[in-house]
Amino acid sequence: MTAHMVAMIYTDDFSWIAEYSANVPKIVAKYGGEYAFTSAGAVTVAEGDLPVPSGVGTFNFPSCDAIMQFLNSEEYQPFIELRNRHSKTQILIFEGRA
Repeated sequence: MTAHMVAMIYTDDFSWIAEYSANVPKIVAKYGGEYAFTSAGAVTVAEGDLPVPSGVGTFNFPSCDAIMQFLNSEEYQPFIELRNRHSKTQILIFEGRA
């Protein structure tokens, strides 16, 4: 079953995004993933008490295991460190239909 990942980023400084975006899509693809949608524009929380993120990315992968392999991969670690130096991130993972 297809698995999905939603990443919500909270930052005031997007200077790191160019380096991240130039490298991470190749790593996502290596683990069978694809970017479904990304936005660094205005986000509106329509319901609930969720903090308003600065950006949102949604991804499709073949499985939750593939997502975890991507997140824990050696080649992705430097980009996690880059992202975490400049932002706070929340990541959700779940199975479901596209």
